[in-house]
Amino acid sequence: MKHNLPIVPIFKDTSPGGAIEEVALRVLVEMPDWQFQVIGTATLIGSYLAVTAKHVVDEASKFFQRKKIAGGEEQSGASLRLLQVLPGPNYRFWNVDRGWRTCTDIAILHLSLDKTSEAEVAINWKSLPLRATPPPSGQKVVAFGYRESKVQVLKRPDGTAHIDFNDKPTTSAGVVGQIFPTQRDSVNLNFPCFEVIAQFAPGMSGGLVVDEAGWLCGLVCAGFMFRDLPLSYVATLWPMLATEISVDRGDKYPRGVRYPMIDLALDKIITVSHLEDLDPSHFPGRTLPRR
Repeated sequence: MKHNLPIVPIFKDTSPGGAIEEVALRVLVEMPDWQFQVIGTATLIGSYLAVTAKHVVDEASKFFQRKKIAGGEEQSGASLRLLQVLPGPNYRFWNVDRGWRTCTDIAILHLSLDKTSEAEVAINWKSLPLRATPPPSGQKVVAFGYRESKVQVLKRPDGTAHIDFNDKPTTSAGVVGQIFPTQRDSVNLNFPCFEVIAQFAPGMSGGLVVDEAGWLCGLVCAGFMFRDLPLSYVATLWPMLATEISVDRGDKYPRGVRYPMIDLALDKIITVSHLEDLDPSHFPGRTLPRR
């Protein structure tokens, strides 16, 4: 069933606390003394599993650089977190305890519940199904992410702190333009992607892009203006399926074993459509669905 998408293009602020914030999470770097920096957006795709733009993770790595001091090196003390907003609103922090960079502008993140969140909580996982290949040219898509993010920490007399997030949840809709099966260029967008006639703003990087059926079809990776025409780019999802990860898959498999991410799709652990459109040579040893 197709969604009743708005006339495009649009670029507008979205009321905070909506249901989309349960799957679209803020990417944060937490530094010592309750200092936070919001650097992008991530999307839940399964239990304890999220994706964001690789360049967002690269930006976070700058905060983890060791500093040389007398007698050795000092760790930065920074950590990578995701913030999920649940109905209430209630705030849940996730630790990023493992991650995998892909050959495209996508990073895969494995999560664990932060100790500051509920200790014994029944997690009602909500995530988006994935579309491995781009929507066809001319189809409408909708993107979502957070821009102009600011964080203020107010310390209480008892030593605890209240964290106030001030940003603009943003929805952008547009039409798919050219599709680049291998790359748009050899420098900036040297991976499979597609263009969208829509505006993407800084902070939306890594944000979800959904097609007319409501399936996650890519991640926000770049946005430009050409002669007052907004033209943005979305990282296609299929290349990340060839990335080797080591997420535990239950008692059926040994722990700590590396395998291509497509195995999660073939085992129905995550939901991915259009696998039959993929080139089998990218997934040696795997039997892909046929048309």
